[in-house]
Amino acid sequence: MAKKESSPNTRLVPFIIVSLITLIFLIWAMQQCNRNSGEYANAAEQAERESYLDSLSRIEEEQRIQAEAEARAEALLRARTQPLPGDSIVRVPAAEKIIERVTVLYSTIDGLNVRRGPSLKNSIIARLPLYAEVKFTGEVTDSLYEIDLGEITPRAPWVRIELQDGKTGWVYGAGVSYYKTRLEGVIN
Repeated sequence: MAKKESSPNTRLVPFIIVSLITLIFLIWAMQQCNRNSGEYANAAEQAERESYLDSLSRIEEEQRIQAEAEARAEALLRARTQPLPGDSIVRVPAAEKIIERVTVLYSTIDGLNVRRGPSLKNSIIARLPLYAEVKFTGEVTDSLYEIDLGEITPRAPWVRIELQDGKTGWVYGAGVSYYKTRLEGVIN
């Protein structure tokens, strides 16, 4: 039998075909990897963006809560003290004139009793009609008291006020307000 001699070209053809198939496979695999890495990058970027927006909203909420707490603290301070530093002195040449900042309260009960002291046992010095304007002196009792007013029993401190004629006395805190409102449920 005669042996057929193979030429170098015949051995080269399968090598070229296998090399082309390998090259095509590598190109395809790289495209798949790039596509997947782009999707992963987009997903990671979206997750990071959402995390950032969540942290911003948490910070804004904390700032809002802090601002409300500071406003409540300032209102409480203003209600318990008078005047605040920096609020009350006007400099006039050769003299100082003190200007008092007055907080006005209105009675919310028709016939509200003004007493000599912060208790129902103290004598009545005046009776206020509904929406009567009085000055808040800045004094409030440390404790809250429950007084039956008919259909309601609110918890409030006693508040010291100054009447229009200059007399000072104490009223139950539920009976006065910064606004002209009527306290519902009171039986006179």
